[in-house]
Amino acid sequence: MLHESRSPEVLLRAPSIKTHYILPSDKSEIDRLNLQNQLLTREVCDGKLVFAPMELEHGDQVLESGTGTGIWVLSLAEAIPPTISLTGIDINTRLFRQEVPSNVSFLQRSVTNLPDEWTERFKLVNQRLLIGGLTRKEWEKGLQEIHRVLVPGGWVQCLEPCIPLKTDIGPHTERMFEVLRNLLSNNGLVHNIVEVLGSRLPRTGFVNVQIHTISLSAHSNGDEFSHRTLMEWFFVALKPGMLATKLLSSEEEFEKLMQSMLKEWDESPKAAVATTTTV
Repeated sequence: MLHESRSPEVLLRAPSIKTHYILPSDKSEIDRLNLQNQLLTREVCDGKLVFAPMELEHGDQVLESGTGTGIWVLSLAEAIPPTISLTGIDINTRLFRQEVPSNVSFLQRSVTNLPDEWTERFKLVNQRLLIGGLTRKEWEKGLQEIHRVLVPGGWVQCLEPCIPLKTDIGPHTERMFEVLRNLLSNNGLVHNIVEVLGSRLPRTGFVNVQIHTISLSAHSNGDEFSHRTLMEWFFVALKPGMLATKLLSSEEEFEKLMQSMLKEWDESPKAAVATTTTV
C-alpha cells in the first residue's frame, strides 16, 4: 500500500539525552538494523510484524520505542490503512529516514520520559533489542511509561535476546559471551533482561504476560544473510567497546577469539542462540 511521502517530524528539543547505547550509529549499523528486522520478523515472529494477540483498526495509534532506522514502523505502514497512526521514538535521530508516509512520525524521545499528553493513547507499543541501550533503572521507568501510554486493554510486545551464562558449545564461545556480559555490565546495562522482564512486567501492572523463547541456529546454512550473519556483525560492532574497556587486549585477540568461536559454531550441533518474545 502506497502512502503520501513527507519529511519526518523530528522533535529536537532534547539534544542532551544521555545514552548508554553500546553500538554505533553509522551506515553499517543502518544496514545491520534493517537486515535484523527482516530476519527477526521471519524467523522469530513467524513473519508477523504484530505478534501480540490483537487486531489494529481504523483510528488506532501505534508506538515503537527505540525505533532505530524506523524499519519496523515503515514496514508496518505498508501493511495497514493510513488511518492508523505510527510513531517511532529514539534518542538518536541520525538513523531516521528522510521521506516517510503521511501516517508516520519519528520523534527524538526516550521511553523513560514520554509526553504527559500521550497517556492512554496507544493500542500497541513495540520494542526490540534495547538490551544494549537501557540500564536497570531505565527499564523500570520505561516500562512504567509504556504502561501509562497504553490504552486500557492495549498490548506491548518486546523482543530481547537471552545472553546465556553457559552455552555448552565450546570455550571460545563461553569466553566471547563472558566478554559480552561484562561489556553490558560495565555500561550499567542488564545482560539478563529476559529474566528481569519476566518479573518486572507483572509488578508494573501488566497482565496476561506471555513469554516465548525461540532458538536460532548459529550454523552457516549457505544463505547470504542469516541469523549467524547478524551475530557476526553484532560482535564486530561491539569490538571497539570491548577494546576500549580492556575486556580484550588487542584487535588480534578479538579476531582470534572471533574465528575460534565461529569454528565452534560450525562444529557443534548445539550451536544456537535464544531469542525471547514477550507480550
